[in-house]
Amino acid sequence: MFDTKFAVDSFSQIASVAPVTLLIAIVAAVVGLLLAILVAVVRERQVKGLAPIVAVIVSFVRGTPIIVQLYVVYYGLPQLLVVMKGWGWNTNPNGLPALVITFTAFSLNAMANLSESIRSAYHAVDYGQYEAAVAVGMTPLRAIIQIVVPQLIANLIPNFTNIFLDLIKDTALVYNIGIVEIMGEANIISAIGFKYLETYVDALIIYIIICWFFAKLFQVIELIIRRSSSRAHH
Repeated sequence: MFDTKFAVDSFSQIASVAPVTLLIAIVAAVVGLLLAILVAVVRERQVKGLAPIVAVIVSFVRGTPIIVQLYVVYYGLPQLLVVMKGWGWNTNPNGLPALVITFTAFSLNAMANLSESIRSAYHAVDYGQYEAAVAVGMTPLRAIIQIVVPQLIANLIPNFTNIFLDLIKDTALVYNIGIVEIMGEANIISAIGFKYLETYVDALIIYIIICWFFAKLFQVIELIIRRSSSRAHH
């Protein structure tokens, strides 16, 4: 029988580690977005030597499960630091924090997915509006900032929302490398009390609440940006 009291008692304890889940997702989204902008520019500008390399990296990341990427970074990053130390770099491969490994893996994952979303959002902007703005005397930089960027951001937000929500849900995997977040805490409590369904239902509810909140938040942000962009064009 489902133990409602155990589920209620465990809920707050599981929810108490939600900040860890959010920290991982937010850091990965921010770092990933900054890297994605650079990657998108490199690929759109076809920077010689760099464009093919970043294209392969993006293809690899988008074509593999994030759990594989997590393990590759978990085992590969310390070895890379050892190699760098052999080159004379001041690196310490010993005791690398699991959180740093997680930030690295999740940021790379976000970078690959967001870079493609940025390119798609950029191509969805009507280039004729930019040309018209320049034709009436607006400088190219101002036209990009006032005409292209607001529309690009509005086009990007739906995909960014999906990627961010995926990052939140994928944090359930980091318990495999020793980080206790929502799913990790649920596993610990269920193992102690032998009440698995109750704690997993708690985790499910917490994930739903968090994802619903951010989905609504980004919807509001998208609406504000589109309205602002529409008023600017009129």
